[in-house]
Parts: sequence; structure tokens; C-alpha cells
Amino acid sequence: MRRIALVAVSLAALTASAYAQPAPDEPVPGAKPNANPCSDEVSAALQKLRKSSWFSMTSNMITENGPTTMQVDYVLPDRMHQKVTNNLTKQTSDVILVGNEAWSRQGDGSWTQLKANVAAELQTQMQESVLQQQTDVGAYACKGRTKFEGHDVMSYKLESEPGKGETIKNQAYRMFYVDALTGLPVSNALLVPGHDEKPIFKTTYSFPLDLKIDPPKDVAPPQPASAPPAAAPAPGAATTPGSPNQGK
Repeated sequence: MRRIALVAVSLAALTASAYAQPAPDEPVPGAKPNANPCSDEVSAALQKLRKSSWFSMTSNMITENGPTTMQVDYVLPDRMHQKVTNNLTKQTSDVILVGNEAWSRQGDGSWTQLKANVAAELQTQMQESVLQQQTDVGAYACKGRTKFEGHDVMSYKLESEPGKGETIKNQAYRMFYVDALTGLPVSNALLVPGHDEKPIFKTTYSFPLDLKIDPPKDVAPPQPASAPPAAAPAPGAATTPGSPNQGK
């Protein structure tokens, strides 16, 4: 189940106000018009991301096991490859989803096919978090044009109410960056005031031209079912070596 939880984290990187999931740039029946032009710009960038057909997300985060890097490749509509690396131990785990089948592995070991219900859960998570149209990305404020890791970007800050025990001064906040030339997302990050150089969570987007996701080739064969325990011999049955009734 931990593998599924990690996949859920990666898909959560595209959810609504917390991580800014794509909203459609065409009208959605029943949707309220967005009066915030900055949120509209974030929505348009993420909609463009979804229409790109393939992309990669690399996320750096702090987990219960320490600093962790997670790369997730998507080939839409139904292919995903997630690789999680523990930055302290260098241990890795992978999950691949292709259509209605999924596989996982630990380290450089053989791949194991996941059960059909697990693959179906991954399909559902991907459908709801990556492909499904959203109508609200939260209230973003435009922060202007700037430089981000060598990119000329437009920057946006997610405005939110302070959580319990937080103040405006110490409240973590989310920044979203869009390439000023292509209109595609560059990064989103969760920051703490005064520690902008050390994000709590940071995702960067890329668009490798050679990105492919295929079913793994070195899949371990299914484990044989355990043999049922031998029945105890009937009272009085011969159990001497060589007896035709031995072991019956």
C-alpha cells in the first residue's frame, strides 16, 4: 500500500488549490467564471501542460524516511512511470502503469505485476488527478516576471487563509512559475518565509522529446501456489520406508 501512497503523492502534485491542477481554458457547463485573471493564467498554463501529451515531473520533498526525490513520467492518456529515491540511502522503488496493467520493483530487482485492483486504483488516481477537468485552481496573485533557475518566467503566489496556529508572517506559501515564452509550467514550490532557498516541497516540469513508457521486460514469473500440507496417515497405516502407503 505504501507504493500506492507514494503514487498518490505524485498525482497530488496536480490537485486543485494545494498544487494547482489544470483547469480547462474552454467553458465548462455549470462552471462559474473565474474573476481572477492571475488564476486564469495558472489554469491556462496547466491546461497547456495536459495538452502536451507527455511530460515529466521531478519533485523533492521531506518524508518520514528523510529527503526524497520522486520523478514521474506521463505519456497521456494512460501511461505513467514513477521512480522514488531516498536521498540518504539511495534506495529506489518504481511503479509503471500502462493501460489497465501495472508493475513495481524495488532497487534493480525484477519487476512484479501488481494485482488488477491495484492497477485499477492507479488508473482512477491518474484519471481524477491528471486528466479530469477542474474548475478551480485557487486564488493566485500575479507576482510579475522574474528569473527562475535560468528560465524567464511569470510568477504567481497562491493566496490562502492562515492555518491553525499560523500567522501571515510564518505561514508557508506556494509559488507557481510559468515559462514566459512557451506558456508551460516550469515549477511550483511550497516555501516558508525566510527560507525560500529550502522549499518544503518543490516540483519542476520538463518535456523530454524521447520520453517513452513501455511495459517492463524483466517481469518475475508468478509465484507458484503453495502445496497443501500432506494429510496425516490414517491410524494403523504402514509408515515404514518403502511402504506404498508412506506419506498417505
